[in-house]
Amino acid sequence: MSKNKPGILYEGPSQIDGKPVVVIATVGSKNSKTGNMVQTWILRSDLHPHEAWKTGEDASICGDCTHRGVMTEDGMAKRTCYVTWFGPMAVWKAYKAGSYSRLSPGEIRALTKGELIRLGSYGDPAAVPFELWEDITRYSKGHTGYTHQWRNCDKRFARLCMASADTIEDRKAAQALGYRVFGIGDKKSKDEVVCPATTPAKLSCAECMACGGLASKAKANITIPLHGSTSVISAARLRWGEGLQPT
Repeated sequence: MSKNKPGILYEGPSQIDGKPVVVIATVGSKNSKTGNMVQTWILRSDLHPHEAWKTGEDASICGDCTHRGVMTEDGMAKRTCYVTWFGPMAVWKAYKAGSYSRLSPGEIRALTKGELIRLGSYGDPAAVPFELWEDITRYSKGHTGYTHQWRNCDKRFARLCMASADTIEDRKAAQALGYRVFGIGDKKSKDEVVCPATTPAKLSCAECMACGGLASKAKANITIPLHGSTSVISAARLRWGEGLQPT
């Protein structure tokens, strides 16, 4: 059994709207921001990622995340998600080509034991049952995870995920529900520290590992300026102005 065997962790209904989704684990990440972590991709199993976004069907995997963009007469537009299309599209195409098999419990354990895991390299972890993440983090060395669904999802996600919050008001509300918060935008609360990836230290997620929800050794809330490609930042300025803070 190959310790680094990628494959399918889950195929079933979205916990957000009941439509078909798949979770695929990949290894050998070249993402310099996250570092070497097992990546998990949450995708509509029946739709190309770009088609799912353009039609608004990505709500199955992203819920009400504001960074999906806004619906127009021509479909979704003004996307401010920092995840580029390359990763989700490559994984989805490989999935449709039959490149991934369903991993057995033993294979999942072999894949995750002693490893660092990124919950939701694309998609929101709360789109699939909490028990999946509980299983794959049980033997891991550590994990990171974020959810925009903190208002409505299984409350146990606070243990594994940060609450992604775009406004000061959202951050306070998420903390009241028991979450540690990952704030996005230029405004910072007094109880937040800036993500080390954006400071002179430039730590990768694998080096930092502060964003593991309540299970993390870190206790502070984290904030990060809106980040991503030039087009993402431009779209954000069009939507929210120079302050890059949703209202």
